[in-house]
Amino acid sequence: MQPISNLVNDESFQTMMGVSDKRPGTCEKHGDFIELHCSGEKLGFKAGWRGCQSCNDEAAKEKQDHEDRERQAQMHRDRIERTVKNSGIPKRFLGKTIDNFDAANPKAAKNVQRIREYLDVVCGSDHGGRSLILLGKVGTGKTHLGCALLAAVIRRTSRNCAYWTFAELVRDVKATFTKDSKRSEQDVYDQFAAPLLLVLDEVGMQNFTDFEQAVAYEAINARYLAEKPTVLITNQQAKDLPLCVGERVVDRLREGGGRALDFDWKSYRVGGAS
Repeated sequence: MQPISNLVNDESFQTMMGVSDKRPGTCEKHGDFIELHCSGEKLGFKAGWRGCQSCNDEAAKEKQDHEDRERQAQMHRDRIERTVKNSGIPKRFLGKTIDNFDAANPKAAKNVQRIREYLDVVCGSDHGGRSLILLGKVGTGKTHLGCALLAAVIRRTSRNCAYWTFAELVRDVKATFTKDSKRSEQDVYDQFAAPLLLVLDEVGMQNFTDFEQAVAYEAINARYLAEKPTVLITNQQAKDLPLCVGERVVDRLREGGGRALDFDWKSYRVGGAS
């Protein structure tokens, strides 16, 4: 669509604009021009002198470009928020952020700082699949911070990330054993390995049979081989975790600078964290 400045000398277009007068004008940027006066009787054209139409066209284009950029930015933000909602983060934790975590004691504040540092590592290009273990007492904010970390990585990188519970992982693997299953066991592990970051929660609530230990190993090993970082959340103590998931799983999570953060204070749910 050509700018209005190319049409101002066309009489039929002037009629459409409701031009009621003309006068010579000079623009510092565009030089001499014929300024038009609109009666205001035509839809979309306000009454009064229009000034330099080339300047008006440029302003209109700038406004349109700005609106286009804003629309694209909003579409991007909407897409990111859909990715967050589709990540598997439970509804209760969708609004949780690192900033709104109540670091009510010095150790909690230190753990928050370590998670901020880990966020920077995961969002960088040289994370090397470094993983993180959040362990300790129930109700101390581990899931809050795990989900907040996951959402922060999605928003910063625009990459897919995922939240799974260990029970969900086991159920998905078992579901592949049925006759009518359209997925193989390997398909589950491939899905588990695909996201940039994966949070595996509620580890250690099971009896940990040989089968469950095998599932834990295959899943974590799939991400280990792909150099994908994993956050494992458990209520187990550090000394007991290898008994649940196996020494090889813990070894892979700790390799390459992976660390464990201990949440050993009283539950927030009963007024703890002091």
